[in-house]
Amino acid sequence: MRVFLRLRRWSHRTQAFLYVVVTAIAFLYLFPILWMFNTSIRPTQDIYKYPPTILPGAVTLENYTYVLTQMENFQRYFLNSVVVTLATVLIVLLASTMGGYAFGMREFPGKGLLFMGIVFVLTIPYIMYLIPIFMMEDRLGLLNNWLGLILPYVALNLPWGLLIMRGAFSTIPLEIRDAAIIDGCNEFQMWWKVLVPIARPAVAATTIITFVFAWQDFLFASTLMTDNLWQTLPVGIVWLRDELQTLVYGRIGAMLILSILPVFVPFLLLRDFFVKGLSEGMLKG
Repeated sequence: MRVFLRLRRWSHRTQAFLYVVVTAIAFLYLFPILWMFNTSIRPTQDIYKYPPTILPGAVTLENYTYVLTQMENFQRYFLNSVVVTLATVLIVLLASTMGGYAFGMREFPGKGLLFMGIVFVLTIPYIMYLIPIFMMEDRLGLLNNWLGLILPYVALNLPWGLLIMRGAFSTIPLEIRDAAIIDGCNEFQMWWKVLVPIARPAVAATTIITFVFAWQDFLFASTLMTDNLWQTLPVGIVWLRDELQTLVYGRIGAMLILSILPVFVPFLLLRDFFVKGLSEGMLKG
């Protein structure tokens, strides 16, 4: 009995220690974001006062108002990011859920070899595609338009989506598919109304991975979009920072917070699905 009590106390202490360590690590990762937010809501004179203070002496939304209403081209950069990201996510979700169903629940010639080819594509660094994609889009006239970014983003994210969705669909018992067919569903209805809802965690994981990649990409956007008006937000922020000519930290912080929110909020809402979808899709896939 005493041994059991000692083990239980040791277990509680270990859990408490782990919570402290995890909290400290999380704070280290969140500190830059919290500091940016703290800077973005402070007046300029409060940022530069000496000695510096951690908490703002006054709170203002002036920096956000300036960025949203007076900073040239910010709305355009934001619109470009929204259109490119949403289009990429929708196409990748549609293709990966269909392809994942085919790889996970159907049999066809060359299935294993084709899937191995998809996995092999994931081993190639993204930068290796940059020059060939630029040359192809230059010849096709796809530079400096939304489609010129949507197509490469879909091509780069679709293998990840297929890997996750294939693992998710392969965990669904075939009896569910057979029962839906017996109840009168055609293949499309069975896929859309029965199987996709079951694979929601994997769909959420694919959505977040694709959204984050398309929203935060700098390399392809800066290379394929040579016209300033077609730049996405990550590249546009660099242009806007140079236009300020001075390090106005409050306005730079406001730009960064506004660019983070579209990624941060969906992740908070879908975090449980994201973790479950990755664990199911990746391990089984």
